[in-house]
Amino acid sequence: MKTLLTALMLAATALLPSWAQRTVTAKEILDKINRRETVSYENATITGDLDLTELDNKRRVSDNRWATNEAYESVVETPITFRNCTFRGAFLAYKNLEPVRLKGNGILYATHFNEAVTFENCKFEQESEFKYSDFKQRALYTGSSFRKEANFKYARFRAAADFADVRFGALANFKYTAFKEDIAFRKARFEEYADFKYTKFDEGATFQNARFNGMADFKYTRLPRNSSFEDTVFDGPADFKYATLNGRKFSPALR
Repeated sequence: MKTLLTALMLAATALLPSWAQRTVTAKEILDKINRRETVSYENATITGDLDLTELDNKRRVSDNRWATNEAYESVVETPITFRNCTFRGAFLAYKNLEPVRLKGNGILYATHFNEAVTFENCKFEQESEFKYSDFKQRALYTGSSFRKEANFKYARFRAAADFADVRFGALANFKYTAFKEDIAFRKARFEEYADFKYTKFDEGATFQNARFNGMADFKYTRLPRNSSFEDTVFDGPADFKYATLNGRKFSPALR
């Protein structure tokens, strides 16, 4: 019996690293990005605000699509991967600092991603800001959850993106967002306002089996021919005014 118990304890000890969540500071991740190292974490809790707008390669920009006033941009130049991770602090790829004086529109900071971005089954417990971000490679957020606003306003996804089975606990802001390739919101759940107003989908947009519990705003949205709202549930109001599917007026059957 003693031998059996010892064997069981050793087996449990061997499996422990795969079960337990280790703690990682936001600074550790930022240091890796600044050294241009590949960032990959699994089963980790990230503490502190992960502010990607203050990378070492930050530069002032002008004559840019998002720089209407004083603005700075940073670039994540290596792949970043997070699986089964929890972000305790804010995830900032955008911020707007108010000017010292009341006049003016503030100073804008945005972050772009040159390589693949992966967030699988992750939890964002505080604000998540990706406004104006340019994703040049694949972006995966599958199975993740956003407790507060998920802000992707004006973001640009140049490769395939996947938000399948994502839970948006607050505002899901995709207003003016551009998706150049396929985008999936399959089985996504929108608990509050889902803003897809003026969103541009160049390829297929799949909302199959998604659920909108709050307002679903697709006003002025352009959807390509192979878009799908099959088995999508709208439990709240929906606005598809001026929305088009393959260039024709479109509104899904609401139930």
